Amino acid sequence: MIDFKNKFDVIKTFIEENYPTYLETFNIERPFVTDAHIDFDAFKQGFCLFVDFNTITFTSDYEDDCISIARVSTDIYLVFRNNKIDILNESLTNASSALYRLFRNERINIASGITVQDVNFFRYVEGNKNLVASKFDGI
Repeated sequence: MIDFKNKFDVIKTFIEENYPTYLETFNIERPFVTDAHIDFDAFKQGFCLFVDFNTITFTSDYEDDCISIARVSTDIYLVFRNNKIDILNESLTNASSALYRLFRNERINIASGITVQDVNFFRYVEGNKNLVASKFDGI
């Protein structure tokens, strides 16, 4: 039986445990990491990382009739707030670089490889000049 919550927890824990090491290069502190729905009003921390689990794709092994997970697709959002815009933008690009390096350099025990399809940057989220974000698609 496949335990979806366990798979999601493994990914979230992997990020929580490994990402801070990559952030140290840029002197950025550990983010608040959550898999909760993105809510800019509820989460007011200076640096949040939202893990949005999208799709689980299955593959079947016809030899033993076993179905296994082929791919877990997630979007990851990095959100910075509560600072001057130039500092927010620098922190966002550096933290995005660190996250990309994490996924390129580390291997997680439920995936043989991690790919990043796109990284999108959002300045002035919701028209707020003190709220910036980036989105890693299709991880």
